[in-house]
Amino acid sequence: MKKIYSFVIVISVLCLLSHVTASKAHADSYGTYGGGETPTDLVINKEVKNPISNVYVENLGSTDPTFSPGSTVSFKLIIKNGSGETMNPVTVIDQLPSYLTFISANVPSSVNKGGNSVTFTLNDMIAGETRTIEVTVQVAGKSAFPSGRSLFCVTNYTKVTAPARPNGDEDTAELCITTGPGNLPVAGANDLIAILPFLSMGGIGLALLKKK
Repeated sequence: MKKIYSFVIVISVLCLLSHVTASKAHADSYGTYGGGETPTDLVINKEVKNPISNVYVENLGSTDPTFSPGSTVSFKLIIKNGSGETMNPVTVIDQLPSYLTFISANVPSSVNKGGNSVTFTLNDMIAGETRTIEVTVQVAGKSAFPSGRSLFCVTNYTKVTAPARPNGDEDTAELCITTGPGNLPVAGANDLIAILPFLSMGGIGLALLKKK
């Protein structure tokens, strides 16, 4: 009889765990929504172009290649309508941080008076469609940066919404600016460290030539 009770207890525990796992999977598939809200099916992904590799990445931190005053920065905004309906209009607002000024984009844009907020309007995005906005901004001149430090890391924020998706989605991309003396035009110190072995080999070669 004890074996039967133990078997029943084990089966009950397994059923409970199975129910909890299934509930969690169901919740994960819909995201962290409450109050009967629908999951986000209008999404945006923001990337910044690495100035050394020219590859778009999610972020460029303080240990990655940096930008110098006056240089240009390229961003890519990838917007996807993952719903089963056409969305019109889709509004994308790109909020530029300090030290960055909007220059141009590959789609029509509207810039506020301060120049730090840019709005893009995408009409008639059909179900499953993906569109890409390429944005070019300029880093402020050196005089715009306060003295006392040479590294400034800023975050560019973007949000996408539509009448049917007022909450929309948002994403950010980080980059860093170097203003200190002797900084490379666009690359950080890590890139200089990477080529030091080759510089050393060159020095050894010159020394050998002199001996000859």
